Amino acid sequence: MAHGLRAVAVATVIGLVWTGGWIAAQTAPPSVAAAESPAQSEIQVIAGDGQEGFVDGSPGRFRKPIRLAASTSGQIVVADIFNHAIRLVSREGVVETIAGDPDRKGFRDGSTSEAMFASPHGVAVSAEGLIAVAEAENHTIRLIHPVAEGDSGGSHYSEVTTIAGVPGESGYRDGPAAQALFASPHSVVWTADGGILVADIGNARIRRVANGIVTTVAGSGEAGSSSGPSLSASFHYPMDIALADDGTLFIADAGTHLVRRWHPDKGVDTIELRDELHTPHGIALGEDGVVFVADMGTSTIVAIAPDGTLTKVCGTGEPGAGPDQLNRPAAVLVHGEDLWVADLDNHRIVICELPGAV
Repeated sequence: MAHGLRAVAVATVIGLVWTGGWIAAQTAPPSVAAAESPAQSEIQVIAGDGQEGFVDGSPGRFRKPIRLAASTSGQIVVADIFNHAIRLVSREGVVETIAGDPDRKGFRDGSTSEAMFASPHGVAVSAEGLIAVAEAENHTIRLIHPVAEGDSGGSHYSEVTTIAGVPGESGYRDGPAAQALFASPHSVVWTADGGILVADIGNARIRRVANGIVTTVAGSGEAGSSSGPSLSASFHYPMDIALADDGTLFIADAGTHLVRRWHPDKGVDTIELRDELHTPHGIALGEDGVVFVADMGTSTIVAIAPDGTLTKVCGTGEPGAGPDQLNRPAAVLVHGEDLWVADLDNHRIVICELPGAV
């Protein structure tokens, strides 16, 4: 079945469509399942003017911003998928390109000014400032290195290297990182010991990159929603991941419309929800056990309380570019007192007020 997952390039499966390396909900459902928040946040546009493009500065332009991560400098790292670039956004709305360019799609390691990407999806920043990139179309895990301390160069980042995967080759293989195979990796997180967990959606597995070795830590490769021991459980398009302090990995499982959990000592289970999600595409962790989800199918950001109650935080439930609307949000990030959102089809980065209580 794992091979079948990789073969859905032209297939429509459970309301999802593979579109050149990423998956999206075809249509929004007629109503939003999550309860209305009594004080729904207004949406503040931080960067992007709503038009597709590739422009630095303020407000800047994006072409399908799809993942977010907080950098060590406080700026937000953005995977700009169809510009094949990694960008930075400040709270003041200034956009800066770290590496990549829409005119140089491909694969190349080296200096950030020369490196090439193809559909970068996931981004995560280590405590040392290393940016890990899950590159869907090249099927690789890349690193963007910060400049050495004391370097007076204009950029904060120096070079791009590949740490796992064979560029351009999709498949499933554990072992030495340079020979390991991925199938459209979509999200990455750093672990406390310096490893990287990867949501490998084409293989329906969670993988780990550490010490030059790739291993599978969860998922049988079958498409499904079964819980249980780590390597017997199943996923269907594990789209985004977020790591809690206790080592529990929360997984937005887009193909099953569920939020899953994996812990190395406990295996895989599913959060029991009191209502439905519709293509959870992004996930982030808040305080007091609250989980935030970018629910692409309803064009909303929802909060999941520990008792499974869903509350709409922002977005009206109808896709659009109005003052309170989102259009197929792809990622959510808790940073400071804000919820940052990659508003995919509006080509912009926005924030919602982080609710004090859910």
